[in-house]
Amino acid sequence: MNWLKDLPLEKISESLAQFFVWWAQITEGIPAAQLPLTVYVIGCVLVLLLWLLVMRLIPRPFKGISWVMVASILFAPGQAAGGTGEVAPAMLGVFHSILMKDFAGAVVAFLPILAVFAALLVVGAIWQMLRSVIAGDAEKQAETARIQEQKRQMAQMNAQNPQP
Repeated sequence: MNWLKDLPLEKISESLAQFFVWWAQITEGIPAAQLPLTVYVIGCVLVLLLWLLVMRLIPRPFKGISWVMVASILFAPGQAAGGTGEVAPAMLGVFHSILMKDFAGAVVAFLPILAVFAALLVVGAIWQMLRSVIAGDAEKQAETARIQEQKRQMAQMNAQNPQP
């Protein structure tokens, strides 16, 4: 328990105070009606950035898929409970339906998450194809430049040492 006594509480409280001042300055100009959405989006972006650190531990094929899964869970649109027509994250609808033991409602609320997941997987596949085409083109250009350089060197050597 000595580590608990050695905690720099003053430093921690100063850092927290600076963070709250910084956060207040950021959210100062945002209307009260848009503040929850802004905080949610910033929180989701922070979660996705922190997930990049977790991805280092995951095997390569699953890195992008796990990031897409987390993004689709966080950003899939759904409806708020109570039928007010307000847009809310779909994961809240899933949790609400499970807590109310409405498993059919949970499946229906999960459909937007699956749709966003599928759309992001398609975007990821297109991204990988474009990346491989660009990398292949760059490799082909480098190979062509290397061959041209070898031809130039051979021509230069032949010019210096003419054959009888």
